[in-house]
Amino acid sequence: MGLRGVLFDLDGTLADTASAEREAWPGVAALLAAHVPDVDVEELHVRYYSVFERHWVDYISGRIGFSEYRRGRLADALAPWCTISDELFEAYRSEKRRGLERLRLFHDALTTLHGLRSAGLRIGLLTNGPSELQREKLAITLLEPELDAVAISEEIGVAKPDAAAFEQAAAMIGCSPTDVAMVGDSPEADIAGALGAGVPLAVLVTRGLDVVADGATVIETLEALPPLLGVRAP
Repeated sequence: MGLRGVLFDLDGTLADTASAEREAWPGVAALLAAHVPDVDVEELHVRYYSVFERHWVDYISGRIGFSEYRRGRLADALAPWCTISDELFEAYRSEKRRGLERLRLFHDALTTLHGLRSAGLRIGLLTNGPSELQREKLAITLLEPELDAVAISEEIGVAKPDAAAFEQAAAMIGCSPTDVAMVGDSPEADIAGALGAGVPLAVLVTRGLDVVADGATVIETLEALPPLLGVRAP
């Protein structure tokens, strides 16, 4: 296949964002319950995650900013109990920032990156999100020194699954979409987007979840990636 580089997604692929959010949820729930005494915390938990997708899509598409995404999601989740105030939203944002400190890389992230780089492959990050938040995640996880380039949607002006996002990220590591692989956990953003951009190998990392994507090469963990690419363990 003649690959010269690999692009990685961040959240859910290299960094265990879901675990960090689960660990942070009790603090978020306690904060919201203190401001909204009659809230049903269990129902709120369900609503908070069920409304995520539609607000996130609006953000990624450029229809709203990140602060609007966060406020809209919170307002939607709390709609049965209250209308959110500026005070509540600012308290929620502060609690979310504290929760971010729990973010950690998956156990196989660094060894995988080291193995690929030692084989001469260029490594890039392609992640959707606001620059400040994604840069903070990179600082917390100490990930940036392991990468040849970082492409964040807000910084490059385009988001996955747009083909231009893959084109720019590939160019940032000195490659074209046709000689890189894309590794991620989102069937639409990472897999369909990469294939639509002409990336020859789109790898879906499932981490034990029941996830499928047309055209994807599926692996459960990143430990399976170097052998898939013909790279021997160091």
